[in-house]
Amino acid sequence: MQNKSNFYTDNPDLEFQFEQRVDWDTLFSLASDDDKETLHVSTAKEYRKLFVDLVTQIGEVAGSTISANQIAVSKQDLVLKNGEVEYPPAMTENLRLLMDVGVSTIGISGSYDGLPSPVAAELPAIEILYRACPSTYLNVTWFAPIARIIEAFGSEEQKLRVIPRLASGEWSGNMALTEPDTGSDLGAIKTYGELQSDGNWKLYGSKRFITNGNGQVSLVLGKGKKGATGLRALNLYLCFRKNDNGTRNYDVTKLEEKVALHGSATCELKFDGSTAELIGEEGHGFQYMLHLMNEARVSVAFQGIGIMEEVYRLAKSYCEVRKTWGRPIAQHEMIVEKLLDMEVTTKAARSLSFAAGNANSICELAARRLREDDSLTDGHREKIKEIQTKNLRRVRRLTPLVKYFAGEQAVFNARMCLQLHGGYGFTTEYPAELWLRESLIIPIYEGTTQIQALMCLKDTLKDVIRRPTSFIESALGLRFAKISERDQLRRKLARLKQELNGAIISLMVQLLKTNVRSTVTGISSLRLRKMIRTIARDVVKFENMRPALLNAERITEMKIAVCVAQSLMDDIKVDSTRTWIAERWLNKAIPRVVMLRSEIEMQEPVLAHRFSEIPVGKME
Repeated sequence: MQNKSNFYTDNPDLEFQFEQRVDWDTLFSLASDDDKETLHVSTAKEYRKLFVDLVTQIGEVAGSTISANQIAVSKQDLVLKNGEVEYPPAMTENLRLLMDVGVSTIGISGSYDGLPSPVAAELPAIEILYRACPSTYLNVTWFAPIARIIEAFGSEEQKLRVIPRLASGEWSGNMALTEPDTGSDLGAIKTYGELQSDGNWKLYGSKRFITNGNGQVSLVLGKGKKGATGLRALNLYLCFRKNDNGTRNYDVTKLEEKVALHGSATCELKFDGSTAELIGEEGHGFQYMLHLMNEARVSVAFQGIGIMEEVYRLAKSYCEVRKTWGRPIAQHEMIVEKLLDMEVTTKAARSLSFAAGNANSICELAARRLREDDSLTDGHREKIKEIQTKNLRRVRRLTPLVKYFAGEQAVFNARMCLQLHGGYGFTTEYPAELWLRESLIIPIYEGTTQIQALMCLKDTLKDVIRRPTSFIESALGLRFAKISERDQLRRKLARLKQELNGAIISLMVQLLKTNVRSTVTGISSLRLRKMIRTIARDVVKFENMRPALLNAERITEMKIAVCVAQSLMDDIKVDSTRTWIAERWLNKAIPRVVMLRSEIEMQEPVLAHRFSEIPVGKME
């Protein structure tokens, strides 16, 4: 079993990413004067230190009591009694400790009694708490995310009424998207609102799999009227679980029984004439919810990293003491490689996820500054917009990648941890089985792995269409770069990029052959430009997007390989001792992406025959 420790200071890689790779100078420059005054900081260095100290404090609590309570939390059931969720002793103690630390204030504006931190300052706390106890984290995460949505899009009255109570921890919240028969297809949800004469709304419908559905504040995605269709018909509603007189406004009808996360309330909600208020404008609900969903997907990546960190430590600790044939199994060749790859993939996921989180933080602070600071000069405002636009592109590109990578890798590493424990791993005597169960949700919630792949695919094709010259120069120029580049690692990175671009070109060729019966022979700059122009003009008319849809995950995995390699190379610029991490990643990634490209180009006939029996797929 692990010793008690500080889950921040015992992790040098986490310290490196948080303290040296987050762009504290830019974040400090975007923070408002009110925030700086609230935090009592006057320099970027002080700004960083404040949050390092906070995370260190959370790390201490997580590494002692919360992690020690993890087994008890997994065994002590929540109870739904008379519509109320009751927490057992272990969870109650965890929540009390974290509320004493002030977790409910983190990330909420000082104007509403919060601790105004950038999203990046919350990321190590997510990893730390999920590593300690996933259920506990899910019970203390629904303060700032809900507050930020209300602050950005709600009315002044809504802000003043709700956000201070979220900051104090008196209330917590949830986002109610999923319905029993819709899943990720949000356009098909049936919950709807009816506008009342007093300006409020009545909600009708049900939601399922809602984490922390027992919170007082629910952000409900629903149609503006019964039977409306499409994403533009969606509103975002503010709905309170209890009315001012203490009566129930909507019902928590069920607690889901799950393979893991036993200390987290996953609820089914029923709205039957529930009083609600519109947030923002009608028809903008999906756009508003995207802000929360994108932030949540980066958060899930850090949850996955928390699991990866814990299972690596468990596996390494066990393998160092378990002996076979006269030596610890940690010294056997195959085990050495498996532990190495568990370590490298954890560091790789953390590096890329911090890059995404840093960009997301900059966007969030930039948007808030532009929204609230009337004193900005035109020049300063334009500069902030440029910073925001640049980082929005990074957020859009990296978010599905980190959610996909950390989700899938968390499960893989957790299974490997169990495997390395041998027969003991299959017993409850060791926690390996518990962590495998806890990992299974990461690729599922906040958009499954496959949804992330579809997002990545769509953005990849759109990016080629919007910036054809950049793509062509990259695709053709990398042939020379992988030979001429002096640095060995950069040559390998160029090889990765070339394989990815080759796979994208192959996909476009297949789309043309399938839809316009075009024959493409040889790839030159002129032919590439013509092909991209044809796709840009006709892609909306394509009846068969199957070649692209089939290979969405392969393209996503190739992009992950490239983006992780680039992020690790950027890490080396700050700390050259990290070269071995990038080298191992590149050495493993190259044969993998070569294989993925071959699979894309193969157009396997048995699969093609199976597809001939079902309707073609169009990209939504």
